[in-house]
Amino acid sequence: MVKEGQECVHGAGVRRQAERAALALLALVATSCSLPGSNVEQLTAPPEVMRSSVRFQKEYILAPGDQIEVAVWRVPEVSRTVMIRPDGYISLPLLQEAKAEGLTPKELAASVAKALSTRLLNPEVTVIPIQVRQPTVYVLGDVRTPGGFPARNAVTAAQAIALAGGTLRSGSESMSTLIRLSPDGYLEAIPIGGDFTLSQPGPYMSLAATVLKADDILFVPESGRSQVMRVLADVLVPFQIYLNYKLIQDITTN
Repeated sequence: MVKEGQECVHGAGVRRQAERAALALLALVATSCSLPGSNVEQLTAPPEVMRSSVRFQKEYILAPGDQIEVAVWRVPEVSRTVMIRPDGYISLPLLQEAKAEGLTPKELAASVAKALSTRLLNPEVTVIPIQVRQPTVYVLGDVRTPGGFPARNAVTAAQAIALAGGTLRSGSESMSTLIRLSPDGYLEAIPIGGDFTLSQPGPYMSLAATVLKADDILFVPESGRSQVMRVLADVLVPFQIYLNYKLIQDITTN
């Protein structure tokens, strides 16, 4: 016969055993979620993606060393294939020189057409880039040597950070953000740093699995996701983030 006091002690022991069993089950599930090759699917929330409020189009900016073809329709003797000089100018027949550095091909074509209009009747000019600077990706934020790097050497986000000398002690790989111009013309800030709660190498695996495109910007913040989310408004858009390109607001979009 069990007395009332013994029954209470026995009930408490059963509850403790049940709690230990539940904790063991949770630990087993958590372990199976993080083990490679596990059949248990990890459920994660989709990353927060920030988009610019305005739409842009991207145009190439000419620079010294670029080789371009300046074609004047029906006036082949004026058309030339030239290289932009170190001073940023080009030389053309009928023109002493024309400034090309810092202009888009369309802007240069309009400038040359205007200059030629004093010698030719309604000249139609087309500027075609032939040899231009190699595709580049950019690493900003808390890295040792921020700047642009050849896209062929920075295939993944991890490689880009390595080319930038790695992060500073205050840098946070887990909060890394990819900034990219979307196909529909909006700048997007996409968190790619992974989740430290899954496993210690989680963010590094995420960075190694993120393939970059030309003109991508990888931003490694000091700390705090909110700092990353302010990059577009505070830093990137006002300073025309792409070094090889400039972003021109599409005024046809509401």
